[in-house]
Amino acid sequence: SAEWTIVTQTSADGTETQTAHATNKAGYSLDLYRDANNVIRAHFGMNSSYRLNAEFCPTYQVDKRPAQNRSINDAPCLSQAQWAEYILGYITDDQVTSTAMHNLLNGNTINYRFILQNSGYGETSFSLAGSKSVLMEVLGKNLVVATEKDLP
Repeated sequence: SAEWTIVTQTSADGTETQTAHATNKAGYSLDLYRDANNVIRAHFGMNSSYRLNAEFCPTYQVDKRPAQNRSINDAPCLSQAQWAEYILGYITDDQVTSTAMHNLLNGNTINYRFILQNSGYGETSFSLAGSKSVLMEVLGKNLVVATEKDLP
């Protein structure tokens, strides 16, 4: 199972960002964080053995909920050989409307399926056990997460 921890990442310009980080037994990583513009991002990292076909974003699925391979509002994900990144929501006044984020906070497992660079498919998953407190620490303890269907 993945162990969730808080990791401080430093970008090229020296900006420090705290991420909720997990690495699974197969060596894949998942980082969720709130960037300087209050955007929640999920960064999926490949292990050292495989490379993504960057033309196709990996599909992610929490438990038995619908699988998706796009950012919020049907925006594309960013994809490279070694990682893919998704926008999960935009925070305004400590509130975010994001079914994906809600699912992550309340789910048990997140599964990624992807097309490999040299053909073939791969799959990996992360346990979400223990992730909620780490996620809230990183995203904001007072953050209110609504789902799209909760909107008036």
